[in-house]
Amino acid sequence: VIAETIADAAESLKRGKGLAEPLIEKGMLPPLALQMIKVGEETGDLEPMLNKVADVFDGEVRTSIKRLLTLLEPALIVGLGLIVAGIIVSIMLAILGANDLAI
Repeated sequence: VIAETIADAAESLKRGKGLAEPLIEKGMLPPLALQMIKVGEETGDLEPMLNKVADVFDGEVRTSIKRLLTLLEPALIVGLGLIVAGIIVSIMLAILGANDLAI
């Protein structure tokens, strides 16, 4: 799907139409990115606008990763705690079982 969109955009550029039109038709990018690309084409400053779009998405990805790691850390701590508790219980059961055999 992405390759098809890129091919359509390249074909549109060859025909002299522009980059934003096929991207808007496919709806692959968020509206903010599409508007920024369209404005960049209209003003003739497409490269800086694409860099701004990349910066915005980079920031969103970094924020998402930070949120994921923030949620993952407590889950890992709880998981490791359960594993350690299981090991302790199994050791205690083995010790108590050995005491029962001696009597």
